[in-house]
Amino acid sequence: MKASQQAFIPAKLAGDAQILANGLPALLMDARKTAVSLMLGAHGRRRAGMGEAFWQHRELLDGENLRQVDWRRSARSDRLFVREMERESPASLQIWVDTRPSMLWRNQTSHPTKAERALVVALALAMAAKAGGERVSTLLGGQALGQEEAFLEALISSGAHFDSQAPIDDRKQSQILIVSDGLEPIEVWAERLRRLSSGAVPVLFVLIRDPDEEAFPFEGRVSFMAPGTNTPVIIGQAGAARDDYQRIYRLHGEALRAALAGARGHLVTHATDQPALPVTLQAAALLDGRGASSLGVG
Repeated sequence: MKASQQAFIPAKLAGDAQILANGLPALLMDARKTAVSLMLGAHGRRRAGMGEAFWQHRELLDGENLRQVDWRRSARSDRLFVREMERESPASLQIWVDTRPSMLWRNQTSHPTKAERALVVALALAMAAKAGGERVSTLLGGQALGQEEAFLEALISSGAHFDSQAPIDDRKQSQILIVSDGLEPIEVWAERLRRLSSGAVPVLFVLIRDPDEEAFPFEGRVSFMAPGTNTPVIIGQAGAARDDYQRIYRLHGEALRAALAGARGHLVTHATDQPALPVTLQAAALLDGRGASSLGVG
């Protein structure tokens, strides 16, 4: 990195939504491709629940009652298995995608912005959920997934803020998907997650990061600009600050993961220099209640 390089400078706040909206055709194309790959793969949007149709066998989990064991199936193995039935009624998936200024940053133009990748992952999951008969809507505003472009626009417009008073669908079969860089203060996220998990609503958090945010590869004199401000912060020797920066960044991520665990949520991470499909498959597996290991991704 050259000295005096401008870094972490997002688009102007007033134009955030329009900047993302200008890329709608490309975002829709990427999301549709990802959704097709998702639905052609292991992701079938089938879940365990109350129903009469057999779905699958799975291993008995620690703490589960032995009365659930399918002894006929278990007799063919050295492990214990239970029968799961396919849930009959459709689930509800509510989505919030962070489109605040920090999400519009990228250090290399060959990578998508964090917001662009977040929208692709979220829309692909939404398409797959709808194809499986589920109700899909934005977490804020309740915009249902009908016409894909209109839904994407609703995600963009509702992602500039997080309304703590937003109505939450707390039916037992509802789920919440949050896609964000998670860079707001951990106290803010802890309170949001506390409220979202106050009922029986599972939360899946897809953490989107630019690889250079984590690596902090800058050297020399670098001018940093906080998202949504015009006040630069100048570091004379960026390389000397790398260790402290990486430590703080790592601790913030650990605190976010702990807050999610306390709220019975799950966290998966994705770097924008990687393709969108693997993390989308991983998120789909967790939404299905199967876990990422069933798809061979991590």
